[in-house]
Parts: sequence; C-alpha cells; structure tokens
Amino acid sequence: MDFDQPIRVKRGQRKSLAMNIAREIIDKYEPVLLRRYIRRLDLDPKDGERVRLLAEELLCPSEDDGLSERYRSQRLELLAAPIEERLSGVDFIIPAGALNFLCEGYRCELRTVCLAAAELIEEERHGDMCCLIAGEYIEKRMHRLGSKLIAVHLVIDGDNVELYDGARREITEQYSAYLPYEDRRRYSHSDLVLSAMVDIAPRSIYVYGGESNFKLLRRLQLMFTGVHPVDGKLEVTNHGQRPVRIER
Repeated sequence: MDFDQPIRVKRGQRKSLAMNIAREIIDKYEPVLLRRYIRRLDLDPKDGERVRLLAEELLCPSEDDGLSERYRSQRLELLAAPIEERLSGVDFIIPAGALNFLCEGYRCELRTVCLAAAELIEEERHGDMCCLIAGEYIEKRMHRLGSKLIAVHLVIDGDNVELYDGARREITEQYSAYLPYEDRRRYSHSDLVLSAMVDIAPRSIYVYGGESNFKLLRRLQLMFTGVHPVDGKLEVTNHGQRPVRIER
C-alpha cells in the first residue's frame, strides 16, 4: 500500500478498506510515529532511546495473556472507525491524509504512551537516586551505630514482600513502627519493608524469589551491599510461611 497515493473506494468494501489501512499504519508507521513524538519531548538521546523501547513495550506487552492483542485491537478501532466514516462520502482516499487529518484519537493515544514512558523513566531515575542516598545513610549507620540485625531474609513474590529475621519471624511491623500513622497509610507494604530494612541496616540480606520482581531486586542492590539472591522458594508450614532454601 502506497501511503501517499489515492486508493479507490469500492462500494461494499469500505469497512475492509478502513481496517486494511489501520493495520498498515500500526504495522509499518507506528514506530515512525513513536520516534516523531519522542523527539518532540526534547530528551537526551540516551533517554530518548530508553523511552522509545519502553513505549514499544507498553504498546506491545510481552506477556502472552491476550493483553497485547486487546490493546492492538483498541488502536485498530481508533484508526478504522473515523476512516470508515469518511469513506462513506468519498470515491478516493489517501492513507497518509487519513492518518494526519482523521485519526486524532489514535495519535493522541501514541503521544500519551510516549509521555507515560518518559515519566516512568524519570520516576525510575528518581527512585535510583533515592536508593543511592539511602545506601550512603545505611553505610554510615552500620559503621557508627551498627546493624540492629546482622542478617535478614527477604521473600519476594511479585509485588508481595515479606521480611524475616534470623529466626525466620516476620518483622516488618516491628521495624517500621517508627513511621507516623498518617504516613504509613500512604505506603505500600513493600515500602514499609524497605523502611524497616533501612532502620535495621543489615549486613547480609538473603533474597528469595528476586526473579519475580527484578525492579525491587535492583533497588535492594543499590541500597545495600550484602544482597545475596537465594535459589529457593517458600515452604508452607504449620507456623506460616517461612523462607527455606530448597536444594536442587
């Protein structure tokens, strides 16, 4: 399909032609549009590339759960609906003109995705900076005041995080109790766990299930020096969930 050349509109084929144009735009021109909108954000070239990669991931999630196909279908509809409506009153249509003048909803969606990707990159940078600052504090505290616990066990299961002491007792609430109640309500459980670990400043952290949340694992490695991923999983006992190394 030549995007700059007019295409004849045949009676009874408006719907299929609109969908064909929409597919062509997504398959061949969506990456071009992403780059155009990202350039308008005036980012550093390295950040621009990170934003582009993340925007493409947001548009086409890698999880094979139907999410990617559903989102693609929604974008196809944003393109096809206004094009089909326009085809009812014309004999010819130029695909490039249709994209530029009829599909504002689709273009707005792509711009929103680019902005969201840029914000996520900036949020990650801010989070990394906070972790580095926290890491400096932890190192000073360990040398001046010592660690409250030499070692802790951290169990990660996706977004769920639990913290245990050497005797494998859950200790998040005990070591995050210094946070005011009004602040605690704003924090997620994983935030409270990290706050507790900053308070403890352990010399060794044994992490179970880190592969289920690489972002959190990376945060831990920025904040603490003694992070040891463990090739193990949770074992459910009569005393609740405890981190237990499973030999393979």
